Amino acid sequence: MSESNHTGTEIEFTVLGLRICAKRWGNPDGMPTIGLHGWLDNANTFNRLAPLLPELNLIALDFAGHGQSDHRAEGVHYHPLYDMQDVLAIANKLNWHKFHVIGHSMGGAIACELAAMFPDRVRSAVQIDGFLATGGNTPEDRVEQSRLAIEKILNPHHQARVFKDIEAMALRVTQATDQSMDAARDLVTRGHKKVDGGITWRTDPRIRYPTPLRHTRDQIDLLLKNSTSPALLIVAERGDEWYQGEIPNAEALHPNLTTKRMDGPHHIHLEPDYVGQ
Repeated sequence: MSESNHTGTEIEFTVLGLRICAKRWGNPDGMPTIGLHGWLDNANTFNRLAPLLPELNLIALDFAGHGQSDHRAEGVHYHPLYDMQDVLAIANKLNWHKFHVIGHSMGGAIACELAAMFPDRVRSAVQIDGFLATGGNTPEDRVEQSRLAIEKILNPHHQARVFKDIEAMALRVTQATDQSMDAARDLVTRGHKKVDGGITWRTDPRIRYPTPLRHTRDQIDLLLKNSTSPALLIVAERGDEWYQGEIPNAEALHPNLTTKRMDGPHHIHLEPDYVGQ
């Protein structure tokens, strides 16, 4: 297997005024597939899974504000609606009227919502430890999140932490999450930039702000009912729990959903000890 099949080939797109960077793996004549990473992650999340799927023509994106992609303009919120627009704009650039999606965590929720809103475009959706869910938030919570989101945009405050090198940054990731050094190093390698005194995150700090205008339970249920594309939800048994209590509801409403539970952590697709199970 060539080196590019292991590490992917760099590619970028200009859509809707933004430069969106990505990595490409697999067979150019294979099944058109778009990879969607998780919150604060980047396209390197597919570094270990993608080489195991040579039948795909897989393009893994850095969402706006993540990895090597541009940040959104001042005053613009980070919201799944904009991410879905970017995905469809890139699919249009590629002349992919129909395509598959594979998403992890936040990317899994976006994949689920994209398939529900555009069933004529999405052939199938794989969600790895993430799904469209409320996370227990009430309509009142959603209103409060929108208020806080506006306040944060109008009164930004960030102080980027500086690390001496990639190893130090990756170690901090392992301390804050359940990731191994191997997995954290993959994500940090693409997600950092050089500054005076060392390196810091390239990720837009605004991604950490509350997200406004999130869906209510009724809206999510309607989207699930509209999801006609085949969908696979892979639940990491030692992964995120925020959505898992809503899986029975999704299984009851989604007309074409298969759920598979696997032992492993949240980044089960990136961890050397688990990928390829």
